[in-house]
Amino acid sequence: MKFKYALTSLALSVAILSSVPSTAFAIGGASGAKVDYQVQGKIGEVVMNPYDIAPLTAVIRNGGYQLRDVHVRIVPKENGQE
Repeated sequence: MKFKYALTSLALSVAILSSVPSTAFAIGGASGAKVDYQVQGKIGEVVMNPYDIAPLTAVIRNGGYQLRDVHVRIVPKENGQE
């Protein structure tokens, strides 16, 4: 009976202690929180049909910058009308 109690206590202690290191690294590491920003994309990146409901729609991304005096030219297909 005493052996079974000791084995149960040991298993519980191991389970608790094994979860401590993983919770410490959940914030990004021992040196502090991980602060990382995703790259926004290149200026002028064109996303065709961004919402998958309107095939004639395109979004031109500005890459996080405020653009002024911008001109957009749509180039037609070969033998197409401009």
